[in-house]
Amino acid sequence: MNFNNAKLNMIIFISSYLLFVSLFSLTSYKFLINDSLKLEKNQNMNNVKTVLNSMNSKIENLFMTTNDYSKWDDTYSFMTDVNKEYINENFREGTNTLVDLDVSFFFFVDKKNKVIFSKYRQNDLKKDAKNFEKYILDRFNKINFLTSIVKYKSNFMYLAKAEVLRSDFTGSVNGWIYSGKILRNKDLNQISNVFKKIELSEFLFEKNNLKISLSYLKNIKINTDLFDNNLVNTIVFYDALNFPVFSIRTQNDRELITNSEQTILILNSMIALFTLLLTLMIYKSQKVLINYNKLLELKVNRRTNQLSKSLRKLQTSNKKLYTLANIDTLTNICNRRSYFNKSKVLLKKAILENKTFYILMIDIDYFKKINDTYGHASGDKVLIEFCMIINTVICDEVFARIGGEEFCITFFDIKEEKINEISENIREACEKASIKINDNEIKFTVSLGLSSRATHTQIDDILCVCDELLYKAKDGGRNRLVRTSPH
Repeated sequence: MNFNNAKLNMIIFISSYLLFVSLFSLTSYKFLINDSLKLEKNQNMNNVKTVLNSMNSKIENLFMTTNDYSKWDDTYSFMTDVNKEYINENFREGTNTLVDLDVSFFFFVDKKNKVIFSKYRQNDLKKDAKNFEKYILDRFNKINFLTSIVKYKSNFMYLAKAEVLRSDFTGSVNGWIYSGKILRNKDLNQISNVFKKIELSEFLFEKNNLKISLSYLKNIKINTDLFDNNLVNTIVFYDALNFPVFSIRTQNDRELITNSEQTILILNSMIALFTLLLTLMIYKSQKVLINYNKLLELKVNRRTNQLSKSLRKLQTSNKKLYTLANIDTLTNICNRRSYFNKSKVLLKKAILENKTFYILMIDIDYFKKINDTYGHASGDKVLIEFCMIINTVICDEVFARIGGEEFCITFFDIKEEKINEISENIREACEKASIKINDNEIKFTVSLGLSSRATHTQIDDILCVCDELLYKAKDGGRNRLVRTSPH
C-alpha cells in the first residue's frame, strides 16, 4: 500500500514537473521573443531616425549657407549688375569656396528665371550644366524657398533655394540662388555607422509602414521587411512637389532575435534544471524552501531600497548639475551660458520665420559705488531685488545675468512699440524702487540699450550694438534708454 502511494506520488511529481517546464518554456518564448521583436523594431526605427536626422542637418546647413548668400548686399548688387567683381572675389577659378562651404554647385538666377552664373565641383554635372539647370528651373521655378531631395540622371542630391534680398529685407526680390550637395554612398557611411549596410537606390515602392516629415526633409516613407537573418529598411524620399525621387536601403543582421532565441534556450534549460532541483528540495523539505524564500525576499527588498536611494541621489545630482550649468546662483535667473543657448535658438527661428528679435541690455548705474559704500553683501541684495523687479515687468522672455551688474532680456515676436513700453517700465520701476538693508535705504537707477536683428544675424553682433547704445545712455547722464532707430 505504501509502495503504491509512493509510486503514485512520484508519477504526479514527474507529470507536474514536465507540465510546468513545458508551459514555462512556451510562455517564456512567446513573451520574450515578442519583447525582443518590439525592442528590435524600436532600435531599428531609432537607427533610421539617426540617419534621417543627420541628413536633415546636412540639408539644413545647405539652406542656411544659401540663405546667408542670398541676403548679402554684395549678392544683391551682383544680381543688378552693379558689383561686377563679386564673382571674381568669391567664385573665381582656383578658389575653394565650394569646398569650404561643402556644396557641390551654386547657380544664380535673375528675376526672369535665367541663370546668370553657375559654379560646379562635380565634372559630370558641369559637363551637363545647361540641361541640369533647365531641369531644376522648370521643376522648381514657382517655389521661392526650397529644401528638397532631387535626382538628376544618376546623381542624388540635396537642393536648396532662397530669394535674393537686401540684408535689411527692404526692396523687392532680385532673383534666386540655388545650391546643392551631391549625396553618395560614402556620405551615408560617414553620417551613420548604425547599419551594417546602407546604400542609395532607385528602388521605389507603393506600400509603406510609416510616414515621417522632418523640419527640412518632408514626406518620407519607410518600409521595413523582417527576414530570418536580416532586417531591411527601404526609405523613400519625395521632392518638394511630392514626387518620389529615390530611396535608401539599409540592412542589419537580426542579432537581437538570434541572441534572444539562444538566451531563451539557455534560460529555459537552466530554469528546468533549477526547477527540478527546487522541486526535489520541496519534495523533501518544504520548510527549507520557506526559509529560503524568506531570505531571498529580504535580499530583494534590501537591494530594491539601495537602488531607490541611489536613484534619488542621482536625480538630486542631475538637478544640481542643471542648476549649476544654467542658473545664476545669486539671482536665480539664467546665466550667461543659458542665455546664449536660448537666444541663439530664438534668433535662428526669427530669421527663418521672419519674426522680430530684440535684445535689451541693462546695467545698474554706479553699482561699484553701492558695493564700496554698503558692502558687497548689500550689493548682492540689490542685484536680487533688481531681478525681482524685472520679473514683475516681463512675462516669458529670456532674462539673464551675463556679467557682474550687467543683464540682458531677449524679446521674440513682439512689436517694437510693446518692447519700448516694457523697457521704459523697467527703467521707471528701478528708479522708484527703494531697498532697505539694515538701517540703510538704497536707491538705484539703470541704463538701457535696445537693438534688433535688423542688420545682424549673430547674437554677438547684436550684443555689441546693445553695448554701444548702453554706453551712450551712460554718457548721456544714465537712467535712460537708448535704442537703435526704428525700422
